[in-house]
Amino acid sequence: MIETNTTVVIKSVNETHDKEGSLITYGIAEFSYRGKDGVVIDEISYRAKGTPAVDIKGSGEYPQGVATGYINLQVNEREGYKEKVATLVIRGFISTGKTLPQLAQFGATKEETPDFAQELLEENINSDSNEELSDIPF
Repeated sequence: MIETNTTVVIKSVNETHDKEGSLITYGIAEFSYRGKDGVVIDEISYRAKGTPAVDIKGSGEYPQGVATGYINLQVNEREGYKEKVATLVIRGFISTGKTLPQLAQFGATKEETPDFAQELLEENINSDSNEELSDIPF
């Protein structure tokens, strides 16, 4: 398990509930890191369950915050090739109280979760083991 604490901007918030009624949020999060050519902004799909999901949902549009969790790598087999899909599983989210209005410009479309990430999430929700989405902190 690759654990991480990182500052992210939540670009999309989709929600569902598991069999027990716990809120699950998922979508796209944006983060930045320093590469050889300077600052690089990248995206990763995320999911959260329980308290972090409620925090993300209640933070408003394009919230910036600190996410604590781990990177989950899943193998997606499609049409004869294997692709590793990384998902940030958020086990704690603290909003910094800032939103980034420059991301939500007039006429911008809301980011949607890619189809393969949606399918993987649905597989995890429907499976009997919810180990990855537990409410128990580290």
